[in-house]
Amino acid sequence: MSSRRTLRFEETEEGCFVPVSHKLNQDGYFRKRWRCEGGSDVGEMFHRFIYRAHHGEIPEGHEVDHMCRNRACCNPEHLQALSRRDHLVKTNKERYASRKTQAKKLWLETKCTGTRLSELFDVSFSSGCRWIREWESLAAI
Repeated sequence: MSSRRTLRFEETEEGCFVPVSHKLNQDGYFRKRWRCEGGSDVGEMFHRFIYRAHHGEIPEGHEVDHMCRNRACCNPEHLQALSRRDHLVKTNKERYASRKTQAKKLWLETKCTGTRLSELFDVSFSSGCRWIREWESLAAI
């Protein structure tokens, strides 16, 4: 008798397919293990497996990105291959978007420094200063 559980998914309102039969790892991804013919176990991030099954091999130097921003999602329509650099840029933009919006509101009210923004919004000093330069240039238009 096998002790392996059946893999089950639920679809979210956003159309994400997320596993409900197995736990996610600490980073919010689903990692699946398979037993090979020789008896050894092989594991990989399931979204990478799904990407390859539906879109082909992942190009060299690329990573699989969740367009939906849900790391547990295994919907092939929500997955795309991006270069490592493009993936990092996209992820950082998304990660900082709400902080940047809040920082802009504070800066418009107080005209605080980039150093102050970096302290309050947990970004680098250079990010805080870059944001201010961007907002000042937009105000000049």
